[in-house]
Amino acid sequence: MNKALIFFFVLISGIAACKKDAPENPDENPYVPTPYALHVPVGFPQPVIPGFNPTTVEGVRLGRMLFYDPILSTNGRSCSSCHKQATSFTSGTFTSPEGYSIILPPLINLAWNPDWEWKGSAAVLDHVPLADFGPVFFNSDMDSVVYKLKHHALYPQYFYEAFGVKDIATLSESELQHKIAYALIQFVRTLISDNSKFDRVMRHEEVFTPQEQNGSIIFYTERGDCFHCHGTPLLTNNTFNNTGLDSLPDGPNLGRYLVTGLNADIGKFSSPTLRNIELTGPYMHDSRFQTLEDVVEFYNSGVHWNSPNIDPIMTKPFKEYGLQLTQQEKSDLIAFLKTFTDTTILSNPAYSNPF
Repeated sequence: MNKALIFFFVLISGIAACKKDAPENPDENPYVPTPYALHVPVGFPQPVIPGFNPTTVEGVRLGRMLFYDPILSTNGRSCSSCHKQATSFTSGTFTSPEGYSIILPPLINLAWNPDWEWKGSAAVLDHVPLADFGPVFFNSDMDSVVYKLKHHALYPQYFYEAFGVKDIATLSESELQHKIAYALIQFVRTLISDNSKFDRVMRHEEVFTPQEQNGSIIFYTERGDCFHCHGTPLLTNNTFNNTGLDSLPDGPNLGRYLVTGLNADIGKFSSPTLRNIELTGPYMHDSRFQTLEDVVEFYNSGVHWNSPNIDPIMTKPFKEYGLQLTQQEKSDLIAFLKTFTDTTILSNPAYSNPF
């Protein structure tokens, strides 16, 4: 065999070998995200996760980065600017463009909520962050967001592995905002609180002090009547209630009526979880009460019994003049409320700033 023919066979063999060792076409073998095993605490119901945004390891990783990164805003804000880990992923009061105060509920155990925001104005948790791109929060410049994400060292890879997006710049503005929102909520769904003293007592790992035990009796009986709205392991009944905050609700205090337009919803607000209530003041939807002592005293002696649509549990016989708790009973109740404090989520590295 002559040298030219030998060279030809060697060349062909080399080309074949190179083709065999080349990376496979990503279109033929796309990256498959890893399902995230969401922790479901004992006694909690199974969360309902929408099929359009399943929780994955890659989605949670992307969402955690975006949660802490001001890359989405033109004003230096990130989600973590208002939802701080050190205070149970809230920062208290936000002033609306109309000038009234709104309390930012803590972002914990939201995987178990059927609706969101004080008036239930958000029916789909995965869509809640979409409003943040507007002028009130991030004032986002989406052209700038696309450029910064596309030229970032990690985000192109993370978007591909979470959602199969090969080029961020090919997404429409709406598509990109939805992907960002979905990643953020995947992370938020992992923010789970189930290690307060209350939880440890329920697991028979600790016991209440005598004062906490007295407070629990007040909480779970007609003496304090707290359990009707906060008696489940989630410490909320996930419904809307008028607890007599105002005699004649108006403006933002009309509550759920502003969403439904139904007179029966005047003055009703979502019943918040009491988890980490010690850390998340001020209280009520509009921050009218600064301390837990203020809240307890309101239910003890300040309820407006003539408020329209007031919840029937607030107007039971013999409660027309309030609960009439003694000072010791009020102190005991507050001691019990503080057993809902879960400090582990305040320092959990899985929830912390990744930068």
